Amino acid sequence: MRWALVVFFIAVFVVPIGVIAIIKDQPYSGNFSFTVPPGQYYYVPLHVSNGGRISGDFVEISGQPVTVYIFNQQGYDQYHADGAVSSLFSTIDLSQGTYSASIPAPGTYYVVTAHGTGYAQTSEPVSLSVKVDGTNLPYLGLESLAPVGGGLLVFAYVMLRRRNRLWIAAKLKEIPNFGFGQGEEDSRILAIARELCQQLRLVYDPIAVYWIVWIRVGGLRVAPSDQCLLGAKGWGRGYVQFSAALRGRLRPDELRPLITSALIWNLQPELRRRRRAVNRRWWLTIPASFVLGLLFFWFFQSFVPVTSLEALLLVTPLFFLGLFVVTLPMFLLARKVNLAFRKYFLEADRLAAEVVGRTQMLQTLGKIDSMRLADVEERKKEKLTVWKRGGVFPWPSLTERIQNLETVPLRP
Repeated sequence: MRWALVVFFIAVFVVPIGVIAIIKDQPYSGNFSFTVPPGQYYYVPLHVSNGGRISGDFVEISGQPVTVYIFNQQGYDQYHADGAVSSLFSTIDLSQGTYSASIPAPGTYYVVTAHGTGYAQTSEPVSLSVKVDGTNLPYLGLESLAPVGGGLLVFAYVMLRRRNRLWIAAKLKEIPNFGFGQGEEDSRILAIARELCQQLRLVYDPIAVYWIVWIRVGGLRVAPSDQCLLGAKGWGRGYVQFSAALRGRLRPDELRPLITSALIWNLQPELRRRRRAVNRRWWLTIPASFVLGLLFFWFFQSFVPVTSLEALLLVTPLFFLGLFVVTLPMFLLARKVNLAFRKYFLEADRLAAEVVGRTQMLQTLGKIDSMRLADVEERKKEKLTVWKRGGVFPWPSLTERIQNLETVPLRP
């Protein structure tokens, strides 16, 4: 599990970097309008990470001739020092035209606009466009992180699936008495469940008792040993499920309080309405987070300047911070939902106690408590916070359930 998570977080880190590189690795283009002062020249510096091509066009607005050069750093330094020309490209004494030059190596290059012959002491307004394109190997290296990260995500998924299979096999070996109930006691449990459905006027047909070891709730979890869970098998029918750790340790009548609480929690109209309302609010955070994510990508693409590899590396932390802010509400609200469900479980317990009697319910919970089952003891130590690393269980601890029945008055 640990290595799968390590691989997963590496993938989550490198995939956005690759995506940013893909988005931002576009040919540079720019448009400039300026006036070449008398006796001087105007230059546009371009920082190029790898080979490629500089191209563009120019227009002298008043129709007077100008000269356009493309220099590397050495050529520009020489031209600036003494006016000597050693350029990659030059076009002399034209009022408009195009230019293009291959970039032999990474470095800083300059597009210089100077006066035409005989116009050195004249101000000349110029419109200039510049485009830098070609293969950018550093960006290609970062872009490759996107498919590499995708491969790591697949690898993490395979590792997690293997880990889950091993975990399930170990739990089934530890608690082997799982499966469908077939004995006389199981028939009695099923009869009690049907009797309670009629008594509570709930539309549900229990078709079998199923002793389980694990469930999926935000990942694989040990089935809670102090709960009865209802499994769906079509509309209005399903299984009455208990932890296999309880099999043969409680009499059918002692399971009645757990069945009653489960039926009320799942099927009582008011609790079901409130539970659905809470779930609906959480589901709404998913499209909301998606829309916020799209807005964030649009803002990042439109307003965050990335013109070099160094700038890309500098803005990457900002990108991750934005993703964190966009997705955090969804995860926090999911845990808030589980905390709300705990309250509804406790309310279901109080309603169940009114049906079967507070004493019988406390006796059943107390007997389970005396068994010192591992999952029950673990949930007793759980901290009720949305910041818990392993997530928040939707079920209250056994201690909370007992205190809830002892301290909260039941309805008359």
